[in-house]
Amino acid sequence: MRVRDAEAADIAPWAAMRARLWPDADAAELAGELPAMLGDRTLWNLMLLGAADRVIGFAEVQLRTMFDGCPVAPYPHIEGLWVDAAHRRAGGARRLLDAIEARAREYGHDRIGSDVELDNIGSQAWHGACGFVEGVRVILYSKPL
Repeated sequence: MRVRDAEAADIAPWAAMRARLWPDADAAELAGELPAMLGDRTLWNLMLLGAADRVIGFAEVQLRTMFDGCPVAPYPHIEGLWVDAAHRRAGGARRLLDAIEARAREYGHDRIGSDVELDNIGSQAWHGACGFVEGVRVILYSKPL
């Protein structure tokens, strides 16, 4: 497995993976965001390649200017990280994280951020195993008008 930056040719498999990571979102909208994301300098879009250089995972990182738990802005924040189920537990997610960390160090960042839904116990365990420490718990509210 290896990691590289996303390319225009990755849009179809990337869109399919995003739809699996965020099944409650509109798949067409998720796919429609990708061309602009390729040219956005505040985003790091990484592809995980398996055998025959087939895309089997991705990570999206945004340079955020504000987020609870990370005092220095801007800083890299993992917005999404996904590996195809058939390739999980083989080190792919860790390869993506290693690539994110290397790029963050290269650009002078001293931390990366991430967040997890409270009920996503598997992701919380992965984050802990990878050295993330919980910074803040927040409950987000909305009020329909």
